[in-house]
Amino acid sequence: MNYFYRVIAALIGFFLNVLIIVPGASAQENDLVIEVVAEPFRPNILVLKTGAPQPFSDQDKILKEINDLFIFDLTFSDAFNVYPETPQAAYINRKDLESGSVSYDDWRRFRIEDKMIDYVLKTVLVARGEGLFELDVLVYDIVNGNRAIGRAYGGAPHPPFSYKNMRLAGHKASAEIIRTLTDGKIEPITETRFAFVNYNTTKQTREIYLIDYDGWKDSLRQVTSFNSITQFPDWSPDGNELAYVSYKNNWPDCFIQNLPKGTVQTLAQFKGANNTPRWCPDGQNLIISLSALGNPELYLIPRSGKNPKRLTKNTWKDLSADVSPDGRQIAYVADRIGSPQIYVMNIDGADIRRISYINRKCESPFWSPIPIAGDYRIAFSGYFDSQQSDIYTIRADGAELKMLTDDNFENLNPTWSPNGRYIAFSSNRAGKHEIYIASSDGGILPSGEQFHRVTYLNGEILNPAWSPK
Repeated sequence: MNYFYRVIAALIGFFLNVLIIVPGASAQENDLVIEVVAEPFRPNILVLKTGAPQPFSDQDKILKEINDLFIFDLTFSDAFNVYPETPQAAYINRKDLESGSVSYDDWRRFRIEDKMIDYVLKTVLVARGEGLFELDVLVYDIVNGNRAIGRAYGGAPHPPFSYKNMRLAGHKASAEIIRTLTDGKIEPITETRFAFVNYNTTKQTREIYLIDYDGWKDSLRQVTSFNSITQFPDWSPDGNELAYVSYKNNWPDCFIQNLPKGTVQTLAQFKGANNTPRWCPDGQNLIISLSALGNPELYLIPRSGKNPKRLTKNTWKDLSADVSPDGRQIAYVADRIGSPQIYVMNIDGADIRRISYINRKCESPFWSPIPIAGDYRIAFSGYFDSQQSDIYTIRADGAELKMLTDDNFENLNPTWSPNGRYIAFSSNRAGKHEIYIASSDGGILPSGEQFHRVTYLNGEILNPAWSPK
């Protein structure tokens, strides 16, 4: 029974339970059915502790790491009810290992919180030499009594992976589980990363780093080492390049860095400030703010850096533009009324309209990568006073303003997950700025938190940018 039929079966059962018969009512009155909205169907998946057929160095620590990874990935997919191993589940699993087969009848009788388990995930980490591993991933469909997934990551004919790449294998396995068990209806984010700025308050420098979306500290990678101020990273649509602003030449210029190759290309080094580069969906052009002619204005510039095309011509400052995923509109910041606010215009500069009305100022507009409830939304930060700023989302026509944070902290630089389910941002709610994740609809996260903290790093963590893949 695939994901679609499981959903249909769940909905049939749900609606049978909401038919209410009123005692003493006529037959026609008893035809009434209460109208309700069904919760999204989420299969129950049991994640057994990762096993190992033979011992290796730091075994307990490494096995716990990979087990925790699967629980985190599957939980944040928002596709399943995820349950860790219980003593009874461990007992059934031992019986399976001893018999060399899967006891589907035992698993069907097994309950957690009075719920039957739909899938059981078994993972095994096999040592393949000093510091090398193979990760075997098995998912059993308990309802239908068959194996839904069987894959050896790092198994023959593929070479084994090192401990350094173990989490890459785990995230890739999680992505396959999510796609397979939801028939491709849920797009996983398990292999995504954050680019961000680390502000060293002692040296007064800002450099760009990368980290896995789950904040695993060992995945931290430094991208720039200019010993200067480098900020506003933005991912290319293919996820291979970052555009950013750097003062490495003692003036704000724009650059593109190829991550696999490590090469750096100058995008904009014109007179005045070259600022806030954002990629267009075609991957061949960017929107930047240039003050070469005096006032910061928006320009469309090819990735070659040649022949920028001017889009705005105003007496106020135009900054921080972001292009809609369909390539038709631009959201940006302008101070045309005195305080910076969010505006939207067509890609050719026509039909300018203001969409934010926050008292002090607004910053960092960022389009949702997919339509939300039928329309693209724009996330931005807006200041309540000099200490408090909050994260909002709004439609491109200025309707349906939603407030995602409402607290006495500085919440900045929102960035959408590629599947549109989450928004990450920088916040000083723990005393200094770190990256946090919130649900894009303002609800509680699958983890049960309102805000999930991603990073626990030295320095101030600013300008997060969620990778597209």
